[in-house]
Amino acid sequence: MRPVFSIIVLVIAMGNAPRIFAIQESTNQVDGARRLLIEASHLLKDIPDSQQSSAVENIAGQLTRAGDLPDALATTHMLKNAGAQSHATGSIAWQLAHAGNFAEAIALVDSMPDDQNKESNYETLAALIAEKGDLEIALQTAHRCKDRIGIANALLRIARERAKRKDLSGAKEVFGEAIDLSNKAVEEDPAKVTFLGEIASAQAETGDMAGAFRTVDEFSAIAHRQGTEGNELLLQVLASAQARIGDVSGAQRTVAEMTSGNNPVFALMAISQEQAKRGLLVDALETAELISDSGLKSSALREIGILNGTHGTLQDALEAIDRISQPSARAEAIAALALEQAVSENTAASSTLQAALNIATESASQASDKPLEMIAVTRALLGDFAGAQQIVQNMAEPESRVWPLWNITSMLVEAGHTQEALALAENQDAAYPKAYALLGAAQGMLNRVDAETAASRKH
Repeated sequence: MRPVFSIIVLVIAMGNAPRIFAIQESTNQVDGARRLLIEASHLLKDIPDSQQSSAVENIAGQLTRAGDLPDALATTHMLKNAGAQSHATGSIAWQLAHAGNFAEAIALVDSMPDDQNKESNYETLAALIAEKGDLEIALQTAHRCKDRIGIANALLRIARERAKRKDLSGAKEVFGEAIDLSNKAVEEDPAKVTFLGEIASAQAETGDMAGAFRTVDEFSAIAHRQGTEGNELLLQVLASAQARIGDVSGAQRTVAEMTSGNNPVFALMAISQEQAKRGLLVDALETAELISDSGLKSSALREIGILNGTHGTLQDALEAIDRISQPSARAEAIAALALEQAVSENTAASSTLQAALNIATESASQASDKPLEMIAVTRALLGDFAGAQQIVQNMAEPESRVWPLWNITSMLVEAGHTQEALALAENQDAAYPKAYALLGAAQGMLNRVDAETAASRKH
């Protein structure tokens, strides 16, 4: 029996060898990510003050993901403002909850001195915990909010998650509680009636169209009881809500009620977007042309173009984008479309990207670097890492390199080009882009670990 036993042990050992190697490799990657994040945190003091809060938040969150909670918390304490510290601590709580440590995440938010940040973090945690499948704890977390609208907003997120899980009756029950809370809030402050529009939008997203229309009708009744004369903003919010649930004709009737002469720009933007979603391009463009503010009109035309081009071709989008008056804004719109197409793996992305690069080059003297930032990231998404890096290297302003480097280094690592990503980070001479290049590389390592873990569980 002994030789048989030895053979069995040998077979088991050989069978476990790849798994042991995988665990060791994952541990090395996590440790490597942590070291990069610590290096990035040392650069925080040298980046612009206005950007420190978001940088701290991002680095602290990834340190938590790498299992280094002490250094994550120490990073947040680099911020002098208590509110900014609380906001950054929220990213730590999110990562803890994402890893399944719900009690620790909630306790961390409980400890925050800033009530406003506590409310928003409870809402975010409730949604995440619901997404993870623990609806009971998600509801308990939502009810930790003190403000009725805060609780209701968290409940909307939970309802969306219940609908995703095909628990439609559970979603309707949660929506009902959110409506009750909203109505009680309106009794105390009539201006809070606008939250009914958010509820209606969430109901429409989950397929409860009958509920969405009932909620908008209730919103309309309350708004008209309050008296809409001189309250154009209330009508704008109502019209926007009607458009978002697909009631375009109702939204147009509400817009027609506005008599002050002020242009209902936000309502018109919502209507044009809904028309574009339905494929009514001519109607969407006509509505967008009614928007008096040139900047908001450009935003509306950009959204129409993206909606028409994301699942189609560049030609589908150009009719809207060509109406944008500023060349730099047109370049940004086409670059945004190329990015959306690349993310959705639309084969038109390459030709759209070239068109965006042509327009960005033509308008370079008067344009910001924003189109080039999106073009660089799109090139990386399409696998052209050399082209992406070339664009970034030609950017004179360090601030313009931040977002592209964050994405490019992460994608390089995930594609197996870790040394190339690290070299790109080391080549940065300014603290701000270098910190984000290191952050991206660290995220790429952690993403690889997550992917490998998920793959091993399948086997």
